Amino acid sequence: MSTRRDFITNLLGVPALWAARRRPPNIVFILSDDLSYRDLGAYGQTRIETPNLDRLYRESMRFTQAYSGSAECAPSRCSLMTGMHMGHARVRLNESVRGQEYLRDEDVTVAEVLKQAGYATGFVGKWGLGMPGTSGVPYKQGFDHAFGFYDQLTAHTYFPDYLHRNEMQIDFPENQGYDMAGTYRHTQDDSAHRYDASGNFIPKGVKDPAKVAYSELLFQKEALSFIRRNQSRPFFLYYATQLPHGPVVIPNLGRYKDRADYPSLRHREWAAMVTQMDESVGSIAGLLKELNLDENTVIFFAGDNGYSAWGYFNRPRWEDDPFFHNKGPWRAGKFTSREGGLRVPFFVRWPGHVKPGDNDLVCAFWDFLPTAAGLAGVKPPPVDGLSIVPALTGHSKSQKLHDYLYWETSHEQAARLGRYHSFREHPSKPTEVYDVAVDPGCTQDLAPAHPEVVAKFERILKTARTDSEWYINPGETPQEIQAKRERAQKAGQMIVSRKPNGLQ
Repeated sequence: MSTRRDFITNLLGVPALWAARRRPPNIVFILSDDLSYRDLGAYGQTRIETPNLDRLYRESMRFTQAYSGSAECAPSRCSLMTGMHMGHARVRLNESVRGQEYLRDEDVTVAEVLKQAGYATGFVGKWGLGMPGTSGVPYKQGFDHAFGFYDQLTAHTYFPDYLHRNEMQIDFPENQGYDMAGTYRHTQDDSAHRYDASGNFIPKGVKDPAKVAYSELLFQKEALSFIRRNQSRPFFLYYATQLPHGPVVIPNLGRYKDRADYPSLRHREWAAMVTQMDESVGSIAGLLKELNLDENTVIFFAGDNGYSAWGYFNRPRWEDDPFFHNKGPWRAGKFTSREGGLRVPFFVRWPGHVKPGDNDLVCAFWDFLPTAAGLAGVKPPPVDGLSIVPALTGHSKSQKLHDYLYWETSHEQAARLGRYHSFREHPSKPTEVYDVAVDPGCTQDLAPAHPEVVAKFERILKTARTDSEWYINPGETPQEIQAKRERAQKAGQMIVSRKPNGLQ
């Protein structure tokens, strides 16, 4: 019986295919971190300037029913990289009973598929799928070049003590001593950060505040360098920016430094972080045009999970911000598999090949791997995803549709079937059903009136998954969970993370 790993060893002779047709397109996937659904001007934001992303959006196919891989960071990225939904993915939560889990040698990533197809492969930013010393680091998962945070907990700081470039740790002594604890406090009381009259951030605890290194600016430089080095061959760049994940901080407030109408400093910082992300995207798009690669490069842009900004403004969970109104119409937000935790901005640009406009295809992160394989002209390994190349290239009649989408987070389970979204907090709790086509806020539970739909969903929630060795599976008892934890501790298999800037 063949495995997903066998697929990679059998993928041979692909470059010869290029002789019969034009060079396959470059692929750039830009993943934002904790971006709210309506943080971009293109999605209705009026208080944050995002001209580059707004332009990209106008020139893209916009998927109006797009879902993340999960309602939180690491598993969503696992789904994106491996083409598997949360019932089958290796990484299913930010942490298991052991700590931060990681990809294994037998897992096949989109980078491995594209590398075997002759692509140069690069990762820049926040990884979260394997810390140093594990098989999950990006340079062991198909990336020729990797630079950034491997441990997602250390990615909470924008002034890192160190980053990694492939197997090497790159230290930043100029950031040593940075008051990360103060930045965390700032989220609660808006008093720990100071900016000078020019809008420059004044970091506490460092030797020379003028010399600190801000991670996003390092990432931007690295991404541009990767593109320049590989411009003569097909390349895949996975740019996983930290922005605008909190705690909020920015080297310069820029156009927001004198905005007295913003209700707090944190609001100006959040706006500046989103605008900084926009400028990074603009620099990538600008370089592609400068190098005459624009028309043969497919750019994907997406958010990694649902609404989270409530956590950075010291508000009740999932409450919309009364100033930005950036939450979107969906119920709840990050960390739960309701619509608000899963709906994300998603659009794709490929000049001359992808027609701009809205598309209501129901799609999810696990569709990216087979889509990238389709763009490269190769067959994908067995995955949960479907290629959306037909939809992108105007062949919607041949576009395959999902029978369903599936998610889980600990005991929670959720699915999408046709126009309906289903959710239950625990296998012992009632299954809720919502018609998201007419009720995006999921305010009216239709389960009592539609037992036949409930029955379909409950079959999906039961059969769409396999148990995980280390994650909490839906319905497991506290005793079973504790036994897992004790088994890991006894075997010496706990995974320890390094906290940012010496936080204990």
